[in-house]
Amino acid sequence: MRTARNLSANPHAKRAAKSVRTAAIQVFRQPTFRFYFMNLTDSRRLFKILLLLVLTCALAGCEVLETVDASKIPQSEIQQTYVVTATREGTFATAHFYHGNWGKSVEMDASSKIEYNGAILPRAPISFPFGTRYEKNLRALETRHSFVYTNRDGKVFRNELSFEPVELPSAEITVSRSQEVKIQLSRAVGKEETVSISLKSLTPSPDAERSNGAPQSDKPATEDYQISLTDELDDQRRAIILKPKNLKRFVTGKATLRLEVSRTLSLQQAAPAGGTMRWSYHSTSDATVVN
Repeated sequence: MRTARNLSANPHAKRAAKSVRTAAIQVFRQPTFRFYFMNLTDSRRLFKILLLLVLTCALAGCEVLETVDASKIPQSEIQQTYVVTATREGTFATAHFYHGNWGKSVEMDASSKIEYNGAILPRAPISFPFGTRYEKNLRALETRHSFVYTNRDGKVFRNELSFEPVELPSAEITVSRSQEVKIQLSRAVGKEETVSISLKSLTPSPDAERSNGAPQSDKPATEDYQISLTDELDDQRRAIILKPKNLKRFVTGKATLRLEVSRTLSLQQAAPAGGTMRWSYHSTSDATVVN
């Protein structure tokens, strides 16, 4: 999708638009971005935030939807970004190309291409709201990934990444609100890897019931229905430690525990504009929260 929007001559509008654009891109690039779509309440909140960002950016004259053809810009100014998200059941690989401080997305032309694991990586059919991207959805876990980008000048950039999954136990996990719980992982988490943990109750929260039109009490909520934690690991980084201080208000009953392990890497081959690679692996287990 392309637009011909130009920035306002007002320097304050330019700065405001740039700030909004940067914030929107940062939200989209976060490894935990897809986690928010795993429950309806969070997805509604996220969509409201994204809608506000896009509307604000449009009013400020931001080129948030703009895509530029690779043939229109110097090839050395194209930034490469590769993202791989995986679970036990599947893998999602994405390539983004950006140009300039505004991060306009770049669309490949006939003389440039991006290959993934030996095949052309197809262009995503929908570019809204963050421009052109190239992606592949695999119905199986893939741990080795190769991205080969050829620009209009004939220069080839080969970048590879691989990872070992980190799994939660397959058996249901009992989580106590009053005692520390240690959950063993399938392997130790590397020092350069980041861990995010999410515990979500299967009991509908008051916010979710309110959004469905159910009658509500004026009493404020006194229990947590979802928490998110980072780097709650033991000294060997082989187990998650869930502490009572984080769980004392969590509602009892059935819940879902989600683990995300991710790492951001430098490119092995890049143009002067640079770029990054990132992988994230998601594991899920059933849980029961008790007193």
